[in-house]
Amino acid sequence: MNALNLFLRGSATLGFAAVLAASASAADQPVKVISGFVSPESVIHDSDSDEYLVSNVGGPPVVVNHGFISRVSPDGTILDLRWIQDGVNGVTLHGPKGLFLHRNELYVADVDTLRIFNRRTGAPVRSIPIPNPFAPAALFLNHVVVTNSGTVYISDQLNGAIFTVNPQGYASLLASGPQLGNPDGFLVNDGELSWVTFFGHEVRRLVASGKIVMEASLPIVDVTGLKLGPNPLPPGALLLDGYTRWHDFLLVSSWVTGKIYRIGRSGTDIQAVFQVVGMQDNPSSPDGPAKIEVDRLRNRLLVPLFNRGELVMVQLQD
Repeated sequence: MNALNLFLRGSATLGFAAVLAASASAADQPVKVISGFVSPESVIHDSDSDEYLVSNVGGPPVVVNHGFISRVSPDGTILDLRWIQDGVNGVTLHGPKGLFLHRNELYVADVDTLRIFNRRTGAPVRSIPIPNPFAPAALFLNHVVVTNSGTVYISDQLNGAIFTVNPQGYASLLASGPQLGNPDGFLVNDGELSWVTFFGHEVRRLVASGKIVMEASLPIVDVTGLKLGPNPLPPGALLLDGYTRWHDFLLVSSWVTGKIYRIGRSGTDIQAVFQVVGMQDNPSSPDGPAKIEVDRLRNRLLVPLFNRGELVMVQLQD
């Protein structure tokens, strides 16, 4: 998450526990909350080591030395809060966000650079600077996915762009413009790239022909009076962030509503499977459900709460 750092990151007036208790659907689900993170933005399950990796932005979204990545066991124990940390063992991590595991490597979207680490040791492998066609505006790389062939896709939510890095390490701009809807969370499925629109309410897909199509549309809510920093939210904006797959469903997180939505294969059959504090509940300090993940070994939803410094584990109901 980038622009949402403009929110206060103190304790929410309406806490996560209050909304959990008020929600019958959430209250019926086994939930565990792990505290101690610093602006956790993304979580991923390393099924090889059976651990969760959590990216911590660690501070404002500017190029300073404060980012780190944590290791967490499935029982909720923080194994190593600062497993990979900026300034330690040759590591540079300014504000790490999206994470992706590919073969023996951990890929990290870090402000303006793709950083790659050894997934087992955390040692830095290489860094690939991303060219900035939007200068003097800064890059704000947000999420990253890697195809089986080694092609990397990276979203820039703030500039409304998608970058690609080929298997040889050459980085370039793939697409930009309003037709992308400010892409945030990414997925690659059947060779096609899809994403959630941060300033919209849709899931969009880039099909093989090069055309961008709408895969799903989430229910619009009234955002009148809600602001991102000093700017009013555009109509229909849900601030969609996390995006993952669970069985035949898509799961999407929204900062505005605080909901994790489940979307059926047809793009309809939309239901909320979990709820935290959204901007509608507390405009100045929502919980901030960021880049979600599913632990498929345990059928467990993992939700990093950016503003609360927490990772929430939720047992999904089939």
